[in-house]
Amino acid sequence: MSRYSSSYWGDEDDDYGYGYNYYSNKNSKQKYNSYSWKPSVWSNYSWLGNDVEDDNSKLFVKDPVNYVTPTKADIKAKTRIWSDKSIDTIKELARVCYYKMIDERDYVSEMYSDFDSLSESEQMDYTQKKELFDNIFEKFIPGNTPLEQAIAIYRQISDGKERGSVGEEDDLKFDTTLSFDRQVYANPDINTQLDFNELSKDRKMDILDRVSIVGEFGEQFKVEKEIDEKIVSNSDQYAKKIMRDYAQFSNIELYQKMFPNFRTKFLTKDLTVNVPIDKKEQKQKIIMLLDYSGSMDDTDKQIWVNAILIDRLRYVMQEEAEVFFSYFVCDANDLEFHHLKNREDVMNFWTWFSNCPNGGGTEIGDIVEYVAKCVKHGNLHNLDIDLSKELPEILIINDGQDRVDSDAFPYKVNAVSLMDFSDQLKDLCVATGGKQIQVKRDDSVTSYSEQGKTVINDGKNTKKIEY
Repeated sequence: MSRYSSSYWGDEDDDYGYGYNYYSNKNSKQKYNSYSWKPSVWSNYSWLGNDVEDDNSKLFVKDPVNYVTPTKADIKAKTRIWSDKSIDTIKELARVCYYKMIDERDYVSEMYSDFDSLSESEQMDYTQKKELFDNIFEKFIPGNTPLEQAIAIYRQISDGKERGSVGEEDDLKFDTTLSFDRQVYANPDINTQLDFNELSKDRKMDILDRVSIVGEFGEQFKVEKEIDEKIVSNSDQYAKKIMRDYAQFSNIELYQKMFPNFRTKFLTKDLTVNVPIDKKEQKQKIIMLLDYSGSMDDTDKQIWVNAILIDRLRYVMQEEAEVFFSYFVCDANDLEFHHLKNREDVMNFWTWFSNCPNGGGTEIGDIVEYVAKCVKHGNLHNLDIDLSKELPEILIINDGQDRVDSDAFPYKVNAVSLMDFSDQLKDLCVATGGKQIQVKRDDSVTSYSEQGKTVINDGKNTKKIEY
């Protein structure tokens, strides 16, 4: 159990925290108390009052016999959508996705079946929806349930935008060509991680959408396993190599001796041989520092946090990388690193990981300098591990509202800043040969490095525009 579970990180002079959290006892030895007020996660009641019974009588898609149409409450629990038009569209999409599952293409409601009897606006609506809904049957749609699939489709026809204000109507583009990256949405390692975290389960499509974008800027922080092979005289490991010496004749694969031009190939050393090797694999190591300040307690920010972690940790699950993870705020003594090196470690990580940050202010410069000093001295705070020869890159995930207070970072540091941005942090990262990624609320992503500025995603599905 992590000491960073959802709790209030209070200053000693504070009797009460913000957001209905309060510090239980100034003299308590426990840093993070459990006396935190939390609203019911998903209630049947909204701040507007009791939800009225859903009216599905005018939906374009007929009611399936063996499928219960999602309610407004179901949809609001997994999205930030309040518009009745958009909620009805998601209901219709969920019904169509169910019909796709049972391979039933007769889905149009009886009240819309006579096209000629419809008004001009209804005919236009019919044509737009029919074209999109028919396309669903021919496309890969991510999600394990009709509702998850419906939300994924909705995000594409609404350009990924959701309205948070009551009464606003989304401008839905029914002529959108549906396109989902199967490698991301169907990746078993990614989906396994999603099921181990409550936020990721509830907002699965939002997380997956962000993961696909993270995959784009994740190229800025490439994860590569180094493999060193050395030819030796004797080993139980062999590798195919191009012939380099006539003394390797006995290592020639026998089928090559059947070649009509074998003698010529042998004289020119144009043959493949099996040679004994000493093979060493060096996993890439990453130190990840996640901002645990109160300003990070924002659903959009935490969705991005989970997407970034899921993308990076899948390399750990594949045993191509090792991650040293800790939350951070202002005091280096409160760091607690967790060493993740395989699939089991990642699964355990998600059981204690918290999406409810509520710490105080942060001091990025002090934390980075302390971590770098630990690394160079052959340890990592609470972990007895020597990383001094490798000097693994430090990756900071924050919201740009942090004090940096440093003139220079000791070695290579990368950063991902969510919603807000710090020019000082950018300059310090770039000076070490690292990169600063800026993520805005419209999902636009920009990278800053020694090579200049690169737009990874402009929020409108446009990728990699370089300046």
